[in-house]
Amino acid sequence: MGERPIPDASAGGHWILEDNLRPFCESVARFSGYRFDDSDWQAIETALPATDVDRPDGWYDYPLSGRVPLILLVAADPEASVVFVRLTGAPDARTRAQIEAALYIFSTYQAG
Repeated sequence: MGERPIPDASAGGHWILEDNLRPFCESVARFSGYRFDDSDWQAIETALPATDVDRPDGWYDYPLSGRVPLILLVAADPEASVVFVRLTGAPDARTRAQIEAALYIFSTYQAG
């Protein structure tokens, strides 16, 4: 099976709340069997300000080379406090369901 968006997302990706980006990355990495640490987060956090969801070349891609290899793509929305995310790869059904749940949770959850 070839790489494809997870879940079948539009070209614009799915948005999550900006404050939830790190826990989203950590969750997806865990689902894929990748050990996500501070250096991974620093790479994504450093690249994020130069991204822009409205530019075709405005996405940053980061490999999660775990048991289920995935590519995480992120782009900031300069007009809002959300980040757009896309994932490519060929996950099994369980990993796909976990990612879909994480997308829902991190687009709605706000710490009190």
